[in-house]
Amino acid sequence: MSAESSAHRPWYDRPLRLGVMAGVPIAVSTSWFLITVVMVAIFAPRIHGWLHGVSYTVAVLVALGYTLILALSVLAHELGHAFSAKAFRWTGSTIEITLWGGHTTFNEVNSTPLRSLAVSVAGPAVNLALGAAALVWLTLGHPAGVTGALLAMTAWGNLLLGAFNLLPGLPLDGGRFVESLAWKITGSRASGVIAAGWAGRIVTVLGGAWLVADFLRAPSALPYLQIVIAVAVLLPLWSGASASISYGRLRRRVETLDLGAVTCPVTLLESDASVADAEAAGVLDGTVVMSTVADRDGRQHRLWILPEAVAAVPAQERRGTPATRTGVVGDDADQLPQDATAEEIVDAVVASAAGAALLMDPHGRAVGAVRRDKLIAALERDDPKNSRTRRT
Repeated sequence: MSAESSAHRPWYDRPLRLGVMAGVPIAVSTSWFLITVVMVAIFAPRIHGWLHGVSYTVAVLVALGYTLILALSVLAHELGHAFSAKAFRWTGSTIEITLWGGHTTFNEVNSTPLRSLAVSVAGPAVNLALGAAALVWLTLGHPAGVTGALLAMTAWGNLLLGAFNLLPGLPLDGGRFVESLAWKITGSRASGVIAAGWAGRIVTVLGGAWLVADFLRAPSALPYLQIVIAVAVLLPLWSGASASISYGRLRRRVETLDLGAVTCPVTLLESDASVADAEAAGVLDGTVVMSTVADRDGRQHRLWILPEAVAAVPAQERRGTPATRTGVVGDDADQLPQDATAEEIVDAVVASAAGAALLMDPHGRAVGAVRRDKLIAALERDDPKNSRTRRT
């Protein structure tokens, strides 16, 4: 995550970089420290009553140890995702431990339903393996006292973490079962994401019903445990499921995008061209106009002429102003084959510093370009929320 994007996050949710493991950057969110305090406050009294003969201070330390075990278990879970993604040569893996557990981000390359499912299942599989190993040790070794308590927490914490994440609904890993199945059946990943998001909502509702039934079975004056579970687990689940549905609908609009409507012609200007030349080439009328610029070492770089920069130059000054003053270097912009999919084009345009991506023919010639502003306009035009008629 860039320093700029981190700076826009609130103080209680800032990533603190821990280091790199096998090429994967790892960070912990400041929110983790907040949930640690809450968890110690909840579990310390229970541990004090569970471990007879220990002081309350020891119980607090054991509760703190439990939160550290959970953090390491979450890290192992996320490393399972990251390493399996690297096995498929997916790039850009990063891990962050957060208030709600953790998440791994990466760039999918040639994803398929089976690959997506394999990467998702890898995380819970690591936790189930760790939990099973700790349970075997606990059964065979019979450790007592604090050691036995921490080992039991490791065993059941990992088993519950693995099992919980396999529930069939996004944003949980098990939601990828639903997504991959619907994706395979329909041929549309967007349909899979939407189906898995709705499954996540169903899982959340069932979880809320279970909490209510548990409280009615054994009511208490202050059902703080149920409240904590509802706030810390169910609310993020519902929010994540809703976000998945929204993302799936966006993907559906991308899948049905008319690429011809968002593809612009491309014109290459001489390096000494003026702003007036760029205007004549159609930069203000939708044509993607490019030029080249040399750095101090004489190396040539691709320059994208920005329409808004051209429009900002007074009309009487455009003939004497070099076009290079209204451009941005865009060497990092992707060059895609002209038969690239809409999803590939959208990803490239979003990542482009110049806000556009080139479409190349088999001979390496630019035959068109897709600009970010036209792409966004097309997606917003296809959004059902923007096509509703207002009734008076």
